[in-house]
Amino acid sequence: MANKILILLLFSTLSAAQSFPGENFKGNEDNLARQMENTIKQVVRQRYSAGAMKRFNQAKSLGCFDATFTVKKDINPSLQHGIFAQPGSHRALVRFANASTTDDAKSDLRGLSIRVSGVKGKPVWGKAGYQDFVLNSHPVLFAANPEEFLAFIEAQRNDSVIWHLLTPTNWDTLYILLSARSNPASPFDIRYWSTTPYQLGEEQAVKYSLQSCSSYQSEMPAELTNNYLRAAMQQHLNNAEVCFDFMVQRQTNNEDMPIEDASAKWNEDDSPFIPVARLIIQPQSFISAADIAQCEKTAFNPWQSLAAHKPLGRMNYVRKHVYYALSRFRNNRN
Repeated sequence: MANKILILLLFSTLSAAQSFPGENFKGNEDNLARQMENTIKQVVRQRYSAGAMKRFNQAKSLGCFDATFTVKKDINPSLQHGIFAQPGSHRALVRFANASTTDDAKSDLRGLSIRVSGVKGKPVWGKAGYQDFVLNSHPVLFAANPEEFLAFIEAQRNDSVIWHLLTPTNWDTLYILLSARSNPASPFDIRYWSTTPYQLGEEQAVKYSLQSCSSYQSEMPAELTNNYLRAAMQQHLNNAEVCFDFMVQRQTNNEDMPIEDASAKWNEDDSPFIPVARLIIQPQSFISAADIAQCEKTAFNPWQSLAAHKPLGRMNYVRKHVYYALSRFRNNRN
């Protein structure tokens, strides 16, 4: 009964969402979220019929790290909102992951999630004191909207992904999926993007990106093994700290930088990313079985956020419920 009440409360907060300029809600978002939840549950039950159930997305935890998130002192006043309103350092938890494979050697997207602690202000959802950022290693999503994402999930459930992607109307999806996958030398060396937009203050929309500022760069190994990315991360930490610049990109207009198309890249020539904070990971242990097991238990949600950084658009709207419901489902199963 308690779980049902929590889900009903969650949907009531979804339905109460207020529209931001450029958002275009259609009234079917709650239903889409429920359909996504149920379909993804079917998919992961098929994938992990025995043993521990992993995430539908970000399937393999490469490692979780204690970090420091330091807001810069010289931020433009127009960007000084929410967590960026005051300079200073916060403790953070950072998770790196493979998007769809448990084998590092396979070409894939890589994910980066951050939970900043000691955050002042009331969140729009979740627990007070935290701000989550969820990113991956490609600037756009393969699905423009929740309907396209649901159709892809249903194709996975029905074991018809190839036919789905070969349909001419889905060729853009196929192109993004193929171009987004890679084999980096290390997850610490590559760039990450939020792909979806977020509010900054009351009137601005932005996207996020992290770019390496480390002095150390990994070399590609002669052989790509199942855990070569973890080995590269450990080698990096044996030699130097890890550094990322956290950046924001302002939306200049909704025609060229749409809020409701998650597959559209916002042109960096028109609006460059601006550094507002720095993420530092000091040398530490992370690769033991106990560390990885604990990392697998972590859960992030873009709606664990201050109002000044509220997620925008229909794609983000459905993510709130789907992320929360699937996290509970996975943890209860495990």
